Amino acid sequence: MNRVVMAISVVCILIVTSLVLPGKSYACSCALQTDPIKAVEQSKAVFSGKVLAIEPKVLDINGILDHKIAVHFDVEKSWKGMNETQAIVLTNLGEPSCGYTFGQGESYLVFAYDYDFKGNMLQTSSCSLTKKLTNATSELSKMGQGVEPIENVSLKGKMDTMAYTNKWSLLKAIYHRLVRYHLLEFVQVAVILVIGAGLLMIRARRKW
Repeated sequence: MNRVVMAISVVCILIVTSLVLPGKSYACSCALQTDPIKAVEQSKAVFSGKVLAIEPKVLDINGILDHKIAVHFDVEKSWKGMNETQAIVLTNLGEPSCGYTFGQGESYLVFAYDYDFKGNMLQTSSCSLTKKLTNATSELSKMGQGVEPIENVSLKGKMDTMAYTNKWSLLKAIYHRLVRYHLLEFVQVAVILVIGAGLLMIRARRKW
């Protein structure tokens, strides 16, 4: 009986551990687009602008908390999809996850695409042609002059309200990680426990 209990315990521990521990992370790997014309075609927005603010944010995406870096830009020129004078672009945390490292007060040529979970938000990465404007001479010579944005906006308020501050965030994160997206695993654990309990009862009756 001790062997049966031990085997059931080991299986349950392995399954629960796989649910609780975060997924394995991998180094950034991507195929960098080298043709700026094609990069413009593949991007949702392409613009040059000066960084006004860089802030870490936690976004609530249908109960899943997504950690990002939000970069607030003063837009200077646009080549595609950017008619407003300011923009907010998301990127991942750190270069290992393909995040692009921006500098406060620096000007950049930004190639942005749709954020995976919200189509009205932009993101970029180190896999794009995004780079400091001073290093983008070759790209600019092929892309042309660009146009100045015509719609004056201020996105400081949006930057200030992007952080997820709900006091129930930890409980929601636990619920979504352990229950909503891992229901099958919990069913498997329940089945193993039921089978184990049944085997223990059978062995106990035989001893009687």
